[in-house]
Amino acid sequence: MIVAPVVHYCRQNLIAAIDKAVPVLVHKSRLCGPGSSGAVFDPCTMAVQALQAYVSEIQKRIDDNDYEPQFDDKDEKKDKELRESEDLSHGAVLKGTVEQGAGNRHPQEGDLVYIHISMTAPSGQLLHSTRLEEDGSGVPIALVLGRGVRAPRGWELGLQDMVCQQRCQLTIKPEYGYKHKDCHMQPPKGVSIDETMHVDIKLLEIYSKDDVRVVGVNENIYKTIKQRSESWESPREPYAVEVSCAARVPAPSGRQGDSPPYFVTPALGFIMGSGTAPSGLEEALSSMTQGEQSVFSCPAESIRGSSMLPDPPHQPDRVELDLHLLKFAQVRDMTGNGEVMKRRIREGRGQFPMDCPMADSRLQIHYKGHAVDTGQEFVNTRGADSNAEPLEFDSGMGILPEAIDMTVRLMTPGEVSLITSTSQYAYDGRPDRPPGVLEGANVEWEVELISFQKQPDWERAEPDAKIKHAGELKDQGNMAFKAGRLKPARSKYTKALRLADRIFDLETEEQAEAASVVKTACLVNLANCAQREQQFGEALDWCNKALR
Repeated sequence: MIVAPVVHYCRQNLIAAIDKAVPVLVHKSRLCGPGSSGAVFDPCTMAVQALQAYVSEIQKRIDDNDYEPQFDDKDEKKDKELRESEDLSHGAVLKGTVEQGAGNRHPQEGDLVYIHISMTAPSGQLLHSTRLEEDGSGVPIALVLGRGVRAPRGWELGLQDMVCQQRCQLTIKPEYGYKHKDCHMQPPKGVSIDETMHVDIKLLEIYSKDDVRVVGVNENIYKTIKQRSESWESPREPYAVEVSCAARVPAPSGRQGDSPPYFVTPALGFIMGSGTAPSGLEEALSSMTQGEQSVFSCPAESIRGSSMLPDPPHQPDRVELDLHLLKFAQVRDMTGNGEVMKRRIREGRGQFPMDCPMADSRLQIHYKGHAVDTGQEFVNTRGADSNAEPLEFDSGMGILPEAIDMTVRLMTPGEVSLITSTSQYAYDGRPDRPPGVLEGANVEWEVELISFQKQPDWERAEPDAKIKHAGELKDQGNMAFKAGRLKPARSKYTKALRLADRIFDLETEEQAEAASVVKTACLVNLANCAQREQQFGEALDWCNKALR
């Protein structure tokens, strides 16, 4: 049983009991006071008796363990601070200054710090050191206080009131060393977690939490932002990225960028998730936006083993990556199986998805296409002189191949995207298959969205406007049905039916009749679509709904 939470629970309820007891005691005082025939009133005795009864009840609950105390984060944090304060008063962490530092800035939770350490056994034997003069690697330890891969708690506490270049000697009991429940750092070889730890620690550099982020799936990559960007989107699999990169072994001074790079490239391009780039580089880039410059402290194992970057020399524990995300191309798998891929090659105007024609709309586009196998161009709406007017069409009508119809909905005006499609989503089974495009041919188009007519929020429109638009959707479905495009016809009838069904604020009988006519027509037409597709059971269901 945890004693501290029970004590906290009792304290809170005791205060509440006193608050409740006071008015009762006052009332009894009046009944049993001077001139009353009742017993002599002693408020102190009654208060003590009431509280004794309450404490007895609490003790019984503790013994029976028949309740579950409730705590919020503030209670848990305060309880932890109290325990920690008590432990420190009993010598859990002892500290002495060896060398004075400079300045008056102390590390705070969330700051990135670089430190050098030497660890010795109680006998005085040197067990581990990061210092070159003690045969260490010379590479300082990077850690974010209270975040990421947490260091021994005794280190964090010792660093709290240190300043840069200050050197201290810490004596840390095992419970505040690697055995602390918040510590996720592995002890160096030869260091026992069960012995008192003697640590010679020097604070080298502090990077503000305002510019520091902990990233990566294992929260072991530490990012320091050097130049922010106004963009909001970050690259992810399978985006194509271009980045300038400098890789370094961290400097003994702890200052980022202080050591010469072992690898530099002004422009490195690859596809996220393709397996060509090391995992640490991809995880770092996933936290960046276009134009951003940041320095990342990464575990060395997340950088090794890639043909793209050479392995760091001297086998350090961590590697420093200085990255500038130059640009990236948004790549989307539209079907989830790679059959339709959209790659943005020029950004448009506005914000995604607010400024995209996601709903069925009238659009203006230019596009050109070629067969993937032969490279032969079969369409170019700009014409031979590149001066032709853009193509205007209604999305959702099946006028263009499904691959174009689905991808253009995720574009913003002015955007240019490259669309690669298998034959199923291109021209297979279509009467408008261009000459030279064989059945089963995969196709690639370059599409530019010129403009589109933004649709109003029909759910908030007036009843007459809703009825009119539902009728327009039905008519568009009729057009698609007559052209043999059953899938877009079904889509239009379903949207019209849904809109007509959601008109709850009809004001006149004429409006109710008009809405009913649209709904009945859509139900009958959906039955016709099902019959054409030889789905006779479904066709019967639509007919029954129309007759209700």
